[in-house]
Amino acid sequence: MTRQQRSLVALCLVVVLAVGAAGPALAHEEQTVEGYDLTFGAADEPVITDERTRLTLEILDNETDEPVDGQAGTLQVSVQGAGGEKTPLNVSERHGEPGVYEAAVVFTEPGQYVVHVEGSLDGTEIHTHFEKEVHDRADLEYPGDADETDDDGTESAPDGDDGTESAAGSEGESGTDGNENDVRGDGPDDGTDRAGLLAGADVGVAAAVIAAVLVVGALRLRR
Repeated sequence: MTRQQRSLVALCLVVVLAVGAAGPALAHEEQTVEGYDLTFGAADEPVITDERTRLTLEILDNETDEPVDGQAGTLQVSVQGAGGEKTPLNVSERHGEPGVYEAAVVFTEPGQYVVHVEGSLDGTEIHTHFEKEVHDRADLEYPGDADETDDDGTESAPDGDDGTESAAGSEGESGTDGNENDVRGDGPDDGTDRAGLLAGADVGVAAAVIAAVLVVGALRLRR
């Protein structure tokens, strides 16, 4: 392997690692408050409506980089929508992960929310907040309303059917059988559609970047 080829391989590895590390980091927010490093996010990203979400808060001592555990009883976490009042949530420390706290919530409306973190850590008073965007669950559901209709707004007929009923079959009926699927009720299992979409997006981005790097490298090697 030539020197140029080795350099190309090393560059590809750097790109892959960078793409893989960027995804999760973008969904979390970090702050340093009163000598503590706080990392806020959610167990599942993105956060969507009508689904149980676990907001997470990791707390590390800024000097020792050690987790700060046993503080669930002195921390208060609350959420606040635009123009609304703060709603307190129950806080617990995640089992087996010292210094990681979580609070469960179900958002019923999409939009921007403020998550307040107040109380004390080992006797030190803290008061800060984070922001979290909540997306409409319908945006990730498949099939969606748009997939149920043709371009002219009429329902799509099943494969092999011209969309009309025989005279015998339609006699005395209103044109529908009353058993149309409810899109929201028949959507994919909670979490599966989101994970699949995010994983596919990450893989697609990584593949595109790697392909571009390889093409550029190959052109340079030909010169």
